[in-house]
Amino acid sequence: MKRKHSLQALVPLVLLLTLAAAAQTTDPVRIEKISVEPDPLHPRLVLTTSNGLRLTSASYAPAYPSTLVLDIAEATLVQEPQLPVEAEPFIIAFKAEPQENNGLRLLVSLQDKAPFRILAGPGQTVVELDKVLGAGSTEVVNRAMEQALAGRTKQRVSLQSVEVQDSYDRVNINARCNPGVLYGIFALGSPLRLVIDLYDTVYQDPTSTYPIDKYGVDRLKIGQFRSEPEAITRLVFDLKEPKLYSIVAGSTGLTISFAQDQTAPTIGAVAPPPSAAPPPPAAAEETTPPATTVEASAAPPPAAQPQASDKPENNVIRNVPADQFLPKTVDARETRYTGEVLSVRFKDADLRDVVLYLCEFAGLNVVFDPDVKGRVTCDFQVVPWDQILDMILKQNRMGKSLEGNVLRIAPLTVLTREGEDERRLREGKENAGPLITRTLPLSYSQAAEVVRLLDNKKSTRGEIAVDTRTNTLIITDVRERMELMQKLISVLDTPTPQVSIEARIVEATSSFVRNLGFQWGFLGQADPFYGNQTNLVFPNSITADGAQIPQGTVTKGIGGPLGGYAINVPAPSFNTVMGLSFANVLDTFRLDMAISALETSGQGKIISCPKVTTQNNREAEIIQGRQIPVQQQANFTISVRYVNAALELKATPQITAEGTIIMTIDIKNNAADFSNLVNNIPPIITQSAKTTVMVPDGGTTVIGGIYRTEDSYTQDRVPLLHKIPILGNLFRSMARTKSNRELLIFITPRIIK
Repeated sequence: MKRKHSLQALVPLVLLLTLAAAAQTTDPVRIEKISVEPDPLHPRLVLTTSNGLRLTSASYAPAYPSTLVLDIAEATLVQEPQLPVEAEPFIIAFKAEPQENNGLRLLVSLQDKAPFRILAGPGQTVVELDKVLGAGSTEVVNRAMEQALAGRTKQRVSLQSVEVQDSYDRVNINARCNPGVLYGIFALGSPLRLVIDLYDTVYQDPTSTYPIDKYGVDRLKIGQFRSEPEAITRLVFDLKEPKLYSIVAGSTGLTISFAQDQTAPTIGAVAPPPSAAPPPPAAAEETTPPATTVEASAAPPPAAQPQASDKPENNVIRNVPADQFLPKTVDARETRYTGEVLSVRFKDADLRDVVLYLCEFAGLNVVFDPDVKGRVTCDFQVVPWDQILDMILKQNRMGKSLEGNVLRIAPLTVLTREGEDERRLREGKENAGPLITRTLPLSYSQAAEVVRLLDNKKSTRGEIAVDTRTNTLIITDVRERMELMQKLISVLDTPTPQVSIEARIVEATSSFVRNLGFQWGFLGQADPFYGNQTNLVFPNSITADGAQIPQGTVTKGIGGPLGGYAINVPAPSFNTVMGLSFANVLDTFRLDMAISALETSGQGKIISCPKVTTQNNREAEIIQGRQIPVQQQANFTISVRYVNAALELKATPQITAEGTIIMTIDIKNNAADFSNLVNNIPPIITQSAKTTVMVPDGGTTVIGGIYRTEDSYTQDRVPLLHKIPILGNLFRSMARTKSNRELLIFITPRIIK
């Protein structure tokens, strides 16, 4: 079968070559003519100008992926361009749009997105499209490449040397060879690789590997991929991540550059890269089909004076990617295939013939087990050869083993049986060796715990004993197993880091109370005894007594003959009382009043700070407080149970590889409330938090908090009388209470070093 180089995995990368030659006059650059040059590999759009163009950007439009957008500063178009029907079919149409500041935007509509190069000169700017890298069909690419190679004078050149140069922001790989070498580029997604083929090129040295390990490039492998019928030298870059790159063809060969950041590297003073049909110079004789020309007229208004450019007047190459490498994540559990890609199709082929073909492709020798047989029907496109081999062998229940460059193919049952035989033989050789005995004292681990880890590592003849008094292991086994267990013990018997955990429980309280109340009593008499009778037959005497509440049953502010108060709305609690009494000389009319008041405020702050130190992954506990005995009776038996009313801290730290600490914390701050006894047993006021947090070493975090506020207002009043304006305040009492309580719990871990 004919081997195909599939380019379907090509990643569209854009290589932009611009010339930043500033115009010497103040007039804008005139675009006098736009022509299209067809080519099977690299069709071109040629802009004939009065001077060098200043190209500010070149990229594909996000909304229209196949439309190339060129932004040009300080330029005018002599005539609106029109694309003739007989032009290059890959270029569908183009359009010019004026922009702000006398700029110009050129829109080029293509059949498909393709990488491009912009070759700039003093009087001509060429937009060269790369149909090879942009083609979506392998057959089209191969056919186009064959046409380019067929029309090229075959003259083999030699790849003399390869140099890797590392600068401060990029790495350059210089491939020294004759100028004018034709090269092809394609990329692989799995594994991530960039492949450059040098056609008609011979590499005399054996396959070489250059370690790079810079800017996303792991290494470079160079070798002679094929000698006949077409000599091809292949450069394979193993990449760690998708990276932008640039390729520059000069008089000494190729320069491949990878930049430090994702922006493209810039390389000055280079020649345009060669191709199968390079773009003609401005005044050269035509060697390609006649160019299609578009006439021009109607120039826009003259532009303002252009700003001075600080760019050098030489050719510059810059990557302007439409897309980067297609990123593909490879699961660590999956098999990574690193073979060269291959496209094959078989129908009812013999399994041995297919394996022979793949091994010949990979340069391996092969030997078959007598029981190897089967038929293969498959169709693989752009698949690594080793993956194709695995799929075919799995389909036929076969396996493989590689020793050097010899590949052995056998049924899975045969390979499994041989593996078991080898394992038993190896174990037999180990068990047949002499036994040795060693004592291994442990410094940081418990011998009894380590024994459980070593039991499955010893041989069938091995024994492990523990001396708990000296914390020593006594091991008897063959030398190989002894060395294995010693290495394991050296890893396990290491000092365990310790963690100091400090908790702070902050409790803040504030309260405010204000009470105000009034009490009224009165007595009025009209009686002949006092000489103030009514002079009526009925009623001749009148007594009005406001002390309706017996003395001693109310809160009294003052004493007196009234013995109580008719209106009794005192303050709920008070510490200040003032009494007033009004009466005439004969005491026939009396009015008593008492005012009670209270105002209190307070603030409190309680800080509890338990601290404990423990080893990594070990629980620590600290308790401070009292235990309340509680009697319990069951089945005529009285028992006493103790309930903690204390400050408790339980913590289990775990130190991570990054140096942070994961803690499981259970903290309680319980207190007995002796003011509210129940059967002479105080209830427990509980404050607790239980959580798991991750904190940096020495950092502090708040694991919990409670904020409680209380605001109450109570009023006692006499019906109707309390509504009297101003005086109504004398017939009611008020009580206002405000309280705030705040609880915060802080945790600070520290690794003891």
